[in-house]
Amino acid sequence: MISARPIVRRALLPIVGIALAVAAWEATVLGYQLPAIVLPSPKAVVAALRELLVTRAFWRDVGVSLYEFVAGYLLGALGGIAVGVLMGEWRVFRMMATPVVESLRFIVPFAWIPLTILWFGTAFTGKILLVAYAVFFVMVVSTTRAIAQVEPTLSRVGTMLGMGRWRLAWQVHLRAAAPTIASAARAAAAIGWIAVVAAEYVGASAGLGLMITNAASSLATPVVIAGMIVIGAIGAGVSALIGWLSRARLDYR
Repeated sequence: MISARPIVRRALLPIVGIALAVAAWEATVLGYQLPAIVLPSPKAVVAALRELLVTRAFWRDVGVSLYEFVAGYLLGALGGIAVGVLMGEWRVFRMMATPVVESLRFIVPFAWIPLTILWFGTAFTGKILLVAYAVFFVMVVSTTRAIAQVEPTLSRVGTMLGMGRWRLAWQVHLRAAAPTIASAARAAAAIGWIAVVAAEYVGASAGLGLMITNAASSLATPVVIAGMIVIGAIGAGVSALIGWLSRARLDYR
């Protein structure tokens, strides 16, 4: 018989953690007598969040941010895995690509924001490419390392079975490296989501970042914090979804 205690603990402990954080927030507001424009109470933020949830503009901003993220994430992840496999399997390509990858991956995505605004204005394309850039290098490096660390015995067995170079890469190496790649995909999602919201702060016609910027300009601090909570919740949800898909598809914990 499965004990209910671990299930209850798994459900209650996150709630306790959130409750403690809210209590500390409320205590800070009351203890320092902070005005709402500096730090609103949890009650005021919840009220602002309720007002946002019933507006069409809010859901449009959420949809725009998610669209930019999903499009950029898929582009960057698939491209990064493809290049990572090539670097892991083909020594000549790895030698050519390594200097470029190693140089560009240390340029943070936010450094490209002024150029993306110059090139694409406030169009979706700039944010999509920025997310793709942020995700791409995480996936390239992780995939290359995962391919390099595949157990050599698997390669020898595949060769003995008559597999060619690229069939071996696809059916053996990539599958063996899949758990590591899946973990990298989850980390890359967090970086990509941060990148798209940050880009919207300075150059966008819609999106959660723009919503927060406009609220800050109007000194609507409760709306700013409500937007931040929404951004965090969506990011956590995306991360949990990728983790669940990884476990379901790869059957690992």
